[in-house]
Amino acid sequence: MVNGRSETEMRIPFPVLIADIGGTNARFAIVVDSNAEPKRFPSIKTADYPTLDAAVQAVVLDKTSIMPRSAVLAVAGPIDGDEIDLTNCDWVVRPKRMIETLGFDDVLVMNDYEAQALAVVALDTAHLRPVG
Repeated sequence: MVNGRSETEMRIPFPVLIADIGGTNARFAIVVDSNAEPKRFPSIKTADYPTLDAAVQAVVLDKTSIMPRSAVLAVAGPIDGDEIDLTNCDWVVRPKRMIETLGFDDVLVMNDYEAQALAVVALDTAHLRPVG
């Protein structure tokens, strides 16, 4: 058990919307299964969309027949509570609302630096440099 959830409950169902959401730009992709290459969508400026939900709808959901069941979002800002304010951006991430309005089964939100740290284990040694 982790955070009151069993390992089975912690699995994120595919297809998964993955996103890197910064204060200035946002990048989106869909991964259909654990072996698939991400289907990337154009990078956008956050200032061009009033909300994260509007951006996901316009940039991703309206442009593909693949409907993600879940979302994993790496965001620029501290993760605290059900409403996550972004740094240098007016967007507020509301996972429960995304589930209700965009039809996701689950939404996982993490800090963008946490996402980078978690990704290090997947890097090939050719992309690593010793420090010190």
